Amino acid sequence: MDVFNINDLIYKVNINTTSDTSNQQTMEYKDVLDKIRHIISKNHSAELIDVIYSPSAGDKLKNLIIRYLNQNKMSVEECKNISMLADRIYEDMAGFGILTKYLQNEEVEEVNINAWNCIEVIYPDRVELLEETFVSPDDCMDKIKKMVWLGGSIIDGSNPKVDSYIGEGVRISALIPPCVDSKTGGVASIRRQKENVITRRLMIEYGSATPEELEFLPVCINNGVSLAIAGSTGSGKTTDLAYLISCLDKKKRIYTIEDTRELNIAQYENGRMTNRVVQTLTKDAPNPITMDDLLKEALRFHPYAIIPAEMRGAEAMTAIEAGRTGHVIISTLHANSAVDAYNRILSMCVATGLQLSENKILEFILEAIPIVLFKRQLPDGRRVYDEIFEGTGIKGGKVIGNTLYKYEIEKNIYGTDGQIEKVIGHHKKVSKMSDELLHRLRYGGASEDAIKQFM
Repeated sequence: MDVFNINDLIYKVNINTTSDTSNQQTMEYKDVLDKIRHIISKNHSAELIDVIYSPSAGDKLKNLIIRYLNQNKMSVEECKNISMLADRIYEDMAGFGILTKYLQNEEVEEVNINAWNCIEVIYPDRVELLEETFVSPDDCMDKIKKMVWLGGSIIDGSNPKVDSYIGEGVRISALIPPCVDSKTGGVASIRRQKENVITRRLMIEYGSATPEELEFLPVCINNGVSLAIAGSTGSGKTTDLAYLISCLDKKKRIYTIEDTRELNIAQYENGRMTNRVVQTLTKDAPNPITMDDLLKEALRFHPYAIIPAEMRGAEAMTAIEAGRTGHVIISTLHANSAVDAYNRILSMCVATGLQLSENKILEFILEAIPIVLFKRQLPDGRRVYDEIFEGTGIKGGKVIGNTLYKYEIEKNIYGTDGQIEKVIGHHKKVSKMSDELLHRLRYGGASEDAIKQFM
């Protein structure tokens, strides 16, 4: 039996009225949204703010939307009842609008807002430019503000650049005017860190790494040898960081530092955390708490491993000092190769104003982080361990060392559109580890059985 709804009846009368077209308000959806948003912002700003901070206030806002739709005799042809139209308006005013379904889709890796009318969605195997757009530049900016707020940050004219997160494992970096043109509305990169999606078995099946590589790296980090994961944006550095952290012995105390929560590394049994993890987050202004601040604080917690999720600045020098004083450091950074990663770390350290020669600083870096894993995304979309490099010394101001493992490309297979469809290649063991690294592993507690296959 159909439930009688007086609001739907009024709406149907409005949409079907033909005798008096002067009062008929069948409109484009954008115009309806703009008018309702203006009315509610003017008369009910408190209720609108309540919805952002309290989802339970949603019903009150929906009732206000329905009331003003009927009072102003507004209807949209493609919405056959007022509930459908009110839900759509509510989602655009209080939710994420067209982004909602993509943010809820676990197959989506990244959503990029290039402008209010240019949105791209990145899947593991393709990039899709959406035909859908935000309603207007203001609508785009409203959605960005709501997403940033969910991570506890505020973005506005006085603070127009923010890194935040939307729930656990979804990071957003956003810019709004005056950092971008007001006609753009705003720009943002929203990236998802999938929980437990990468396993040893999957990495071997995908050809990302070999069993030997996936045994070598855990032996290093569990026996006192630090490493860095280098690569470009989208190469999978954070995913591999989470994987390697999961390889640490549960008895070892871990201290992580992130700008936004991406590492889902806590392990539970019967509601209790079973691994020894301290997870910390930086804080923006006012009263900022930087990654460097938290890294220095980490030393008071007596951790075995310190994980600054990404090195970008002054924290690099603190990480190097921690790595030279008995802590295992596992971190990521942007670089174009394994050797270039050492140069990037050097530039971060030099920028702190440290009064030492570059050669001396490089010596400290090599002592603290002897292993660099360089991760690359191939043209066919696959992500591989391109190189595992051991830095052993400095020659002519440059780091030299051993390429322990390397991915070699044999050929590319092209499609009819001229684009690379598949990359054919293989992982290759190139050279042995140095005696110094072997010595460090033994003194770190590695057994002969654990290291003999790498000798």
